[in-house]
Amino acid sequence: MSALVEALQRLGLQGEVSRSGRWIKLQGERSQVYVVAAVWGTRYFSWCADPNERVVEVYSDPTEAIEAGLKRAARGTQSKDGSNP
Repeated sequence: MSALVEALQRLGLQGEVSRSGRWIKLQGERSQVYVVAAVWGTRYFSWCADPNERVVEVYSDPTEAIEAGLKRAARGTQSKDGSNP
């Protein structure tokens, strides 16, 4: 089992997992969250489907990557002035 899938299970979350266990997709509060494990080294990339939160962030810990993605998905869809549409 991949470290990414183990982190998902430790957090008690369910998501769509690729066959290889390198990709996961979660439903965040306001948008989907994607986390992928790099083929090289131990890096995890996280981003959200929300247009305002779509920047890819890099983490060395899979749990941190999942939690950060979910936080960004929770605050998503805010306009530039901080209000919700």
